[in-house]
Amino acid sequence: MKVMVTGGSGRLGGYVLRELKQAGHTVASFSRTPPLVEGAAFLPGDVLKPESLSAACRGQDAIVHLAAVPHPKRATAERLREVNVLGTYNVLDAAVAADVGKVVFASSGAALGFTFQAREMIPRYFPVDEEHASEPQDEYGLSKLLGELIAKSYSETYGLKTLCLRINANWTLDREGAALAGRSGAFQSAPLTVAQIWESYRLQLEHPDGPFSVPGPPPPRHNLWMYTDARDGAQALRLAVENKDILHDVFLVTADDTWAMVETPELLRRYYPGVETRQPLVGYNSVVSAAKAKRLLGYRPQYTWRKGEFAEWLASRSARP
Repeated sequence: MKVMVTGGSGRLGGYVLRELKQAGHTVASFSRTPPLVEGAAFLPGDVLKPESLSAACRGQDAIVHLAAVPHPKRATAERLREVNVLGTYNVLDAAVAADVGKVVFASSGAALGFTFQAREMIPRYFPVDEEHASEPQDEYGLSKLLGELIAKSYSETYGLKTLCLRINANWTLDREGAALAGRSGAFQSAPLTVAQIWESYRLQLEHPDGPFSVPGPPPPRHNLWMYTDARDGAQALRLAVENKDILHDVFLVTADDTWAMVETPELLRRYYPGVETRQPLVGYNSVVSAAKAKRLLGYRPQYTWRKGEFAEWLASRSARP
């Protein structure tokens, strides 16, 4: 298939382009800056400029829509709404006009509302799934929820296939991928080293009740200890591209485990006593379920922060005197 990735020069974009290429697809990045992935075509443009989108969409079989302001503190609220909401409208409009068969929308677990809370939210039940109420209190989570609703409307109106993946907190846990991510997207003008990226994860792991920091990850209760290895996030997006049956749906995508060092039953006892647990959660089981993506897309998380290159780096750093 010919697949265009909006925002392909961003942190997750490189992973997605590589995943699609390895699966045999022809890939192109629609973005303002060239991608860092060898063999990926570059289609310069901006999701807020419909004319460039229309030209780029011609001849494409599918679009993976990643382009967005990725955090409520990375832009003004007005700018975030414009890019994330109007930009999604523009992508869907261009896809319909160019007769592209499918748009896979990179939504976010923030659409649930637990990531950026102005007031404390208590889940109705565990594990949280796609049937759980979505009540975002911030412009980023709201923009992603609106994107899902817009996509559903385009599926029902035009027959455009739209699969929305709520990928949770992509962590770049392999050294090669993290090195590229640190030079991608917003970091091109001020690159981050692998150590800098991984240090932000270490601080979260070792100080789970610490203050919120930008651009570091959110504090524990504000995202239900959710994370996804970026390689698994890319896998889920590829599977959505390749799915032939679904007209529209929304999927949660996360790792099988939490990022917490405390086992899940103790987390729930400590932070959410009295909340209904609908199925057994043992060890470090994630409190957010990816069962639907596993069942309908064939998603299978392959990675955990507890093993691999990041884990080895973490162990070596912890061993220092």
